[in-house]
Amino acid sequence: MSNAKRVPSSTSSHSKSVAVIGCGPTALYFLKHVVDNPSRGLAITFFSASETLGAGMPYNAAWVGEDTLANIACEEIPDLEMAPDEWFRNQSDDWLHEHRLNQHLIGPGFIPSRHLLGQYFEKQFDTLLSSASNMGISIRCLRQVTVTDIVPAEAGMTIVFRQAEAENWLKFDYVVMATGHTWSADDISKPRYLTSPWPIEKLEKTEGQKIGLIGTSLSAVDACLTLARKNGIFTRDFDGRLQYLLSDDAPNFRIVMHSRRGLLPPVRVHFEYPRFELYSYISKSDIQMHIKENGGNLSLDFLFERVLKVVMKEKSPELYALIAAMDFETFVEFIQERRKSKEPFTYLREEYEVSVASIREKTPIFWKEVLDDMSYTLNFHIRYLKPADVLRVHKQLMPLLTYLVAVLPQQSCEQILALSEANCLSVIRIGDDLTITDGVDEAEARIVFSDVQTGQRVSLAYDIVVDCRGQKSIDLDDFPFRTLVETGIVTAAKIPAETPATNGISEDKIGIGGISVDDLFHPISSAGTSTKSMFILAAPALHGMYPYHSGLPFCSEVAKFAANEIKREMDGRPERLPLLQAVG
Repeated sequence: MSNAKRVPSSTSSHSKSVAVIGCGPTALYFLKHVVDNPSRGLAITFFSASETLGAGMPYNAAWVGEDTLANIACEEIPDLEMAPDEWFRNQSDDWLHEHRLNQHLIGPGFIPSRHLLGQYFEKQFDTLLSSASNMGISIRCLRQVTVTDIVPAEAGMTIVFRQAEAENWLKFDYVVMATGHTWSADDISKPRYLTSPWPIEKLEKTEGQKIGLIGTSLSAVDACLTLARKNGIFTRDFDGRLQYLLSDDAPNFRIVMHSRRGLLPPVRVHFEYPRFELYSYISKSDIQMHIKENGGNLSLDFLFERVLKVVMKEKSPELYALIAAMDFETFVEFIQERRKSKEPFTYLREEYEVSVASIREKTPIFWKEVLDDMSYTLNFHIRYLKPADVLRVHKQLMPLLTYLVAVLPQQSCEQILALSEANCLSVIRIGDDLTITDGVDEAEARIVFSDVQTGQRVSLAYDIVVDCRGQKSIDLDDFPFRTLVETGIVTAAKIPAETPATNGISEDKIGIGGISVDDLFHPISSAGTSTKSMFILAAPALHGMYPYHSGLPFCSEVAKFAANEIKREMDGRPERLPLLQAVG
């Protein structure tokens, strides 16, 4: 790197400099928390791969279609400078007409499209930039740049980035990794096998009527509805029922979703408390006391028995009567079997009817909300579980949550049901044994799997196969800034092994995926020390230690940790004690 250009810093008059890599929602909320609790002498440089700031991949117009709905209502979005529903209502009549919005229908429960939510985030970012500048915080935004490496430096980190084909170096006191979602847009080698549905224009340009989707995630629903709009229209009959009509030039259009469990996402219901909050149903002091009394460990069974069951006894006695004698694993199996026992679209229709009643009558489905909130609180305390409980979370709880918390808006659900009734959409359960073959040039792409009942191998051919299994995790081998890996600053997240290996080889650690971080999101090095000049906030890199990284609330929560810690250090206040030490 001897020919690299060193960019002169514009922060010499400021006491601390911060590099934020990525300019999506996590970066947006980091700026929000800095502005809410400002420090004099702070200088922030944002590194953005795109021209826009604030939206990020899930809400960037270059990646999502105009009709792709978000899966979060306005009232659930963590606070920014203006509430989203208020911001939408304040737009001009021309803007509202252009985006087919009725001002009178926009309220706290309004669910916008992803690209409109992205516009809101971009404007909020602009407002926060102005507020920060007015407070004396130095701001620099580097757009259309690629950060290629992060190099340890004395009292800080050096960012290596490429801009206009030139390599540059710039040193900072702190680095915040807020890279968020990362998707490959390169499907050139196998044009009939798309490794993701993003950017969505890939699907809009596809040719073929027999489509195979891998997964039944929200991404799969977005892909499904994009392809449906390309090949037909949704319209209502004389009774007001939504129906799907094929275009004349797409008479054979069919989509098959391939799912390990054969389950479709649940449908949005009314929430008693729309916002995720830490310690909703158990206080921090109660968790601390339990840890103290339990030998320094948090127990998953304690949360199940003393939080979920206790709350259900009060809020949903009918369910409590069913689960009172169940242990955690039995409860998980009970919930999963209720979904598996029925044909997917039959169950979806029932959930849709429950959703309509729940939202119309403002009646929560308490067990879903409490399980959701309890798991969100648990997510920030995983490190205090015993290793066996960590594995139970990953193997038992997370598969259940995956199908409970990624909820469908009613509009999307109604369209999915219309596609099914038009015989244009079906779901096949395929288990875990899956391979994709062919898909090169003009060859059909094939999904090959073992039938879950007979065990026989099945090979299904499609014009196009789209992998919709969601964001891939970032493990150590995939970590983008290799110098941090090579120097041991970044390591794989692991937990102690509690049982001896069966092959006679002793393993003292078990990998749980992702990168090892402390409770302030500093990476933990191979020497066991925290690198306090860096914060890793990218959810795909945290999936081992923070498996439940639920969208925008998680973005805001982790960004607040980083912003507050930088503020604390700049103010010279004592270091915050970890929860376990705070028990005392």
